[in-house]
Amino acid sequence: MPSLVSQPIFTDWKPQAALLWGQIPLLLRHALADTGLFTDAALAGLIDGYPRDDYALVIPGKQNEPQHARWTEGDIGEATGAQVLEAIRNGFLWLNLRNLPKNDARFAALADRIRSEMEERVGMKIDVFEMTLLITSPGAQTYYHCDVPGQSLWHIRGRKRVWLYPTTEAFMPAPLLEEVVMQAREEEIPFHDWYDDYAKVVDMEPGMMAHWPQYGPHRVTNLEGLNVSLTTEHWTGDLARSYKVRYANGLLRRAGFTPKSTATTGPGYHAKAALQSIWRRTRAARLHQWARHIEFRLDPDHPGRVVEIEPYDLKPRAV
Repeated sequence: MPSLVSQPIFTDWKPQAALLWGQIPLLLRHALADTGLFTDAALAGLIDGYPRDDYALVIPGKQNEPQHARWTEGDIGEATGAQVLEAIRNGFLWLNLRNLPKNDARFAALADRIRSEMEERVGMKIDVFEMTLLITSPGAQTYYHCDVPGQSLWHIRGRKRVWLYPTTEAFMPAPLLEEVVMQAREEEIPFHDWYDDYAKVVDMEPGMMAHWPQYGPHRVTNLEGLNVSLTTEHWTGDLARSYKVRYANGLLRRAGFTPKSTATTGPGYHAKAALQSIWRRTRAARLHQWARHIEFRLDPDHPGRVVEIEPYDLKPRAV
């Protein structure tokens, strides 16, 4: 992998970006394509033997069609990495390789470099940093959802359109957000067509990076080509405190209360932090989490086709 030590990750950083980080959607540029990690050969080698618990292969739904809620997950099966790439290029699929730094030393080095530069440029302390690779078909969509940690999208190949929505109650009601935080539902939340009237719409070209506030709702449609992107997730003290409050508010709402405060300081915050910490250690907490339902595998002899299998479930890891 070419060294990035002497080459900044961000290629157009301006001082005001540090002031706006986490407050509004930001668009920046990056040099990740120069690493050589995202060619077909490199991606195929990465996919080969990738741990089962750390990937998701999905046939996604479509935002404005009756099958919008469809999110069918499958298995790579016996397909090679090269065959998986061909299936994605020729089909309607979405592959997510999670925990990249844990599973590949090259990406561990890249994650360290990105984390260090983000800390230095923004002036923040990152406590946890994760990296995920997305390889998706032409036309594939990731419909309206929100993410729990701090989130950035680093686009590398293909073209995609991203809708970034205001982080307000109108677009992300507190009860639904609490369910996402508690892993009681996946990240999807209900969508209404009028939301688009208030979205920031960005056509992502290779070399572009987008960052948005915690819990910022967004959706994505691939415009052309095999799309390859990294997402990075990070936790700071402030983000973690917000997560704890939202989780505790969800517990209180289930108990019949109507929590309103999202304050991350004071006695109320400390009581909520203790509540969610105790609850998350219990077996009952796992029972409330959604399960990944695996229903198909790839047909290695026919790129883009899938074969139905006897379904089985995978439970998510606790946050």
